[in-house]
Amino acid sequence: MTDTTDRQRHLIAAYSAYYENLSPDTVDQLSSMVTADFAFTDPFTTVIGPDKVCAYLAKTFSETENPKFDVTHTAFDGDMAFLRWTFSARMPVIGQWDITGMTALTFNEDKSLLTSHVDHWDASQNFYAKIPVLGWFIRRLARRVAAL
Repeated sequence: MTDTTDRQRHLIAAYSAYYENLSPDTVDQLSSMVTADFAFTDPFTTVIGPDKVCAYLAKTFSETENPKFDVTHTAFDGDMAFLRWTFSARMPVIGQWDITGMTALTFNEDKSLLTSHVDHWDASQNFYAKIPVLGWFIRRLARRVAAL
């Protein structure tokens, strides 16, 4: 194992722990792991900069009850790392929300910081389809497309 690989593994372990222990008290602890122009993308938005990412993540605690991330798998490939995770929370209107997703992470040149975080998960089935009325339309459309 090279020093760079050790550095990457340590950084990803710390980043995974950040998410698994995310709380209103810890949300601001992101800065030491990311670049100043760190980009966070999920199915809803793209946010640039650690302060804006922290503010975006902090909304999780005001808009949901008992949010929890669990990182279940980690993989590395060159200048990227991948996390598989589960997220659960209780949301108004939707109720219990449980999703499984994957995150693609990129490193800076010396592999000491993360430059981007891109979440991949099915927002249509794991979010929009759970909203009353809208969910009915999405589920019906999904069934029709599947029948083609």
